[in-house]
Amino acid sequence: MDKCKEILEKAHVLARSCQTWADLSNSLFDPLEGLVARTFLRSEERTKFRKTSAYEKLHALVEDKMKVTGIVGGAHPKKSGKFIVRLPRTLHAALEREAEAEGTSLNQLVVTKLAVQLDNLAGEKIEKIMEAFLEVREGYSADKVIADPTLNRRFLRRCRELGLAGTDFELNWELLNARKSSKLSNLSNLIKTTRYSVGKVIDEFEYASELAVRYMQRSKDVSLDQIICDPELAEEFDTYASRLAPNFSSLQYRWAAFSLRKAGRLGKRADEIGEVPELESFGKVKTLKLQKIPEVGGLYLFSSGDTPVFASQTDNLRHRLERHVTISSSGLPDWLWDVRRHPLQVEIAPLPDISRSLRQTIELVLAKERKPVLNFSRKVA
Repeated sequence: MDKCKEILEKAHVLARSCQTWADLSNSLFDPLEGLVARTFLRSEERTKFRKTSAYEKLHALVEDKMKVTGIVGGAHPKKSGKFIVRLPRTLHAALEREAEAEGTSLNQLVVTKLAVQLDNLAGEKIEKIMEAFLEVREGYSADKVIADPTLNRRFLRRCRELGLAGTDFELNWELLNARKSSKLSNLSNLIKTTRYSVGKVIDEFEYASELAVRYMQRSKDVSLDQIICDPELAEEFDTYASRLAPNFSSLQYRWAAFSLRKAGRLGKRADEIGEVPELESFGKVKTLKLQKIPEVGGLYLFSSGDTPVFASQTDNLRHRLERHVTISSSGLPDWLWDVRRHPLQVEIAPLPDISRSLRQTIELVLAKERKPVLNFSRKVA
C-alpha cells in the first residue's frame, strides 16, 4: 500500500479515538513516537512527505478536532491554573504596595504583569513557543533546552500540544532566535536561570565537537546553529563526535559545540598575550613518541606541509595527543582528513602556568593567524 494512503487511513482512525486535538497532534507529529516518524523512518522520506497533500490533510484533521474540542479546551494536559511562586520579601512587599495603590488584588496584579510580559514577546506563535519553553525548561536556558535531547523532546511535544505547526527545526530555530534577539531577557525579572556546565571533563571531547561541526559544515554546508536546532542533523553530529571521542552523551557533545560560538568572546583578552608562543615541531604524527610530550596544559597544531589543519588547547598535551592517535595513528581519521595523501605533522607549545581561559584566547589568536582548515571560525575582538 502507498505510504501516503496508509498514513491517512491510520490518521483518520486516530482522529476518531483521540479525545483532544492535542492528543491527536502528538499521535501524528511526535518526533519519536508519532505516526509520521514511525511511518517514514528516514529523514529524506519525512522531508519529501511534508511537501505532499497528505501531510496537509493531517494538519486539517487536527484543525477539525480543534473545532470540536476548542483550542483551549482541547489543549491536553489541562492545567488547574494554580501555582505557587516564592518571591524575595522585598519584591513581595513592593508588589503588595503597588496592588494596594491600584486598588486590585496581589493575584490579579501579578497575572496582569505576566500577561503583559508575554504579550510583549510579539506574536501569537512566539508567545506559545515561550509558554512551551517556560513549562519544560526546568530552570535552564533556551540553549540547554535545545541541546538536551530529553528537554528538547518535551519542548517540541508541548509546542504541538499548543497547536504550533512547523518542523522541529523551525520551532527550535524560533526559540534560539528569541534568545539571540533578547526577547527572553524581558522575562529576566520573573524567572531565574540555572547555569549549566559540563565541568572540567569538557577537555576530553570539546575538540571532537569542533571537528564534527567543521566536518558537517564542509560536507553539508550547514551552520552550527542549524546542526543543533535540527534533531536529525544533531544526531548525525553526535555520531561524528562520538567517533572522535567515544563514550560521552549527546548533551555533552552539543554543549561543547554551543560553547564554540561563545568562546569568541574570550578574544577580548587578546591584548593580554602579546605574541602567540612559538610552537616546537615533533615531526610526523604517525611516528610520534608520546613519552616525549609533556603532561601539561598547552597548545598543539596539526599541519600538512604548509597547510595548517587543526589547532587546539588542552589541559594535558600528552593525554590529548594520545586520544588522537588512539582513534587514528595518523592523528585524524581518513573520513575527516586525507592523511594518506596529506600526512600530518604536529607542533606543540607547553603552557604549564597558563589558565584555561587564557589558553583559549591564545588558541583563538593562533587560529586567526594561521587559519587551520578544520577549526571552527570564531571572531576575535
